[in-house]
Amino acid sequence: MDKKSLAGLCFLFLVLFVAQEIAVSEAARCENLADTYRGPCFTTGSCDDHCKNKEHLVSGRCRDDFRCWCTRNC
Repeated sequence: MDKKSLAGLCFLFLVLFVAQEIAVSEAARCENLADTYRGPCFTTGSCDDHCKNKEHLVSGRCRDDFRCWCTRNC
């Protein structure tokens, strides 16, 4: 195989690899009110733990309305 063909093949694989990584990293995220979190939400840490461990979602955070909102992949 000559050097130009090998370089072109390597470039093609590189482009395909980068395109796949971009598609995976840009997954859509949706935020919903936590189903089972009770009480006002003052610390994001407790909300995040709740969403990850109890509802098995990606993350969680407290918002300005003092409620826990969980993030999941759409």
